[in-house]
Amino acid sequence: MQPATKKLSVSVILFGILAGIIGIGSGLFLGFALGAALAAAFHVSTFEGGAGYFAAAIALIVTCVVAPGLILLTLYWRGTRGLWLFVGLITVCVSLGIIAVSGFGIWYAGQPHVLNINGPTPLLEFEVKPPAGQSLQSLADVQPELDTDRNAMPGYWHTDAPQDPRVRAGYVELYFRTSQRLFVLKFPGQQDKIFRLKLPANPMREKYRAWSDWQNPDFVAKAGQQPSHPSGGNEYQIRYKMDYQDR
Repeated sequence: MQPATKKLSVSVILFGILAGIIGIGSGLFLGFALGAALAAAFHVSTFEGGAGYFAAAIALIVTCVVAPGLILLTLYWRGTRGLWLFVGLITVCVSLGIIAVSGFGIWYAGQPHVLNINGPTPLLEFEVKPPAGQSLQSLADVQPELDTDRNAMPGYWHTDAPQDPRVRAGYVELYFRTSQRLFVLKFPGQQDKIFRLKLPANPMREKYRAWSDWQNPDFVAKAGQQPSHPSGGNEYQIRYKMDYQDR
């Protein structure tokens, strides 16, 4: 046991945090075991998870006793006395809360976030205009695609005649919430045309239901090669708008 001290050191707090983590783990384990035994002894019904909820409640109660107790014991072992025990307990609990929130935030940031979780998948309607002097036939074998940091989605051409005979129209699903979206026109045996979509992570607002301005490709690339900026000014252009049902 360490000699008594009148202040909290970083090492004491770190030992307390470690004790808290161990206390939470052991408290949950012992609590669930105790809860399961009590549920069986008192014949708690398993209907709609009743026994499970009972065991979880017992586990939380046991954890709320074991974890603070182990933290206080550790602080006392490291020489903390009197009022500093209470201050140390609060400091360790706040630190554990910050660690838990930070860990959840990192986990949540790494999850794929569905754009319209309570409704149909929103569509991005697009129109492609060939360069001057080329007909729509140059788009006959072109495959549109949407690439994001979350997924890649194939695009589909509309089979009905567009209102403007100079363009070819289609659509692609926008499934995930992300601001990193690249629209790609895949030309067989030629350079692909890559457009960086000027949309926010969540484009489900009224302003994005209107057609965007016509946009030139930001990059061109052949399959397996590094993208580069297009050199010519006479290029394929696209414009796009959102199509979705209100929630």
